[in-house]
Amino acid sequence: MSRQPVSKLKQDGKETAENVKAHADAAAAEISDLADLTYEELKEQLALVKSDLADLTEATKQAGYAKAQQARSSARRTGRRAVKMAEDGYDYATDQLDEALESAETFTRERPAMAMGLAAGAGFLLALALSRR
Repeated sequence: MSRQPVSKLKQDGKETAENVKAHADAAAAEISDLADLTYEELKEQLALVKSDLADLTEATKQAGYAKAQQARSSARRTGRRAVKMAEDGYDYATDQLDEALESAETFTRERPAMAMGLAAGAGFLLALALSRR
């Protein structure tokens, strides 16, 4: 074995090692750049998600507020209708009672004896019903 082939092999090995090292360094640099880029992209995506979440929260809040306003308005309308119906019912009952009293007064003036008899009968029946308790 001569010295030249060994030195040639050493030189070739050294060149190959340097070549491999240069490629590894380049690959490491590319991976690092890619990782930095991915990290920056993730930060941007996270910022977008936060922004979208804030927008969604605000939209939900506004929708809830609008629904609450509608519910309040509907409750007020319903309350006003209920009050109006109660007033109408009170007015109707008052009118009916006035008519019944007027009719009873007229009947009593026109037929006093019969009115006394009916009153006595009603009193007797009421007393009978209450005494059985």
